[in-house]
Amino acid sequence: MKIDDLHDLPDWDDDRFSKFHQEGEEWKHNVKNDRAKALYNQWRHVFTMLEGLLGILEPNEDTPGDYLEDMKQMIRGDAMLICAKIRGAEAGDMYVLRMENASIIRTAANSVYISMSGFRMMGVAEDAHLDAVRAEIEIFRELFKDWVTGFEKDEFEDEWGLFK
Repeated sequence: MKIDDLHDLPDWDDDRFSKFHQEGEEWKHNVKNDRAKALYNQWRHVFTMLEGLLGILEPNEDTPGDYLEDMKQMIRGDAMLICAKIRGAEAGDMYVLRMENASIIRTAANSVYISMSGFRMMGVAEDAHLDAVRAEIEIFRELFKDWVTGFEKDEFEDEWGLFK
């Protein structure tokens, strides 16, 4: 089994986002694209590790199998959402859309991070495995902060007044 067989997340496609480049400003988009690509690829790495971890979790006397399966599915859902939101933020190339997706990404990634503590408390995983996933999420967090600093305010208004 290859490690990439642990997930179906697509590779980053540079060409998909190049259609938004204005002539003479490709360099700006290259920097944004590089940040987004690094962020996306780091989350694919986190997701691979997470799938490996979720695949070995076993219920115990304190954690029934149904509860553990529900928790795994919730975490998978949060984890899968992140890659889609990174791609969505880049595809729209609008400040409000980027900010909205960034907020969702932050919430979902934090949920996955905190879930590692839940697994630790339930005693269903080795500390070293949980710590390894958390360490990769920390790397993702740093890349996320770098990605967000590249967002540029544009002329579109947030109809909800959240991202001014």
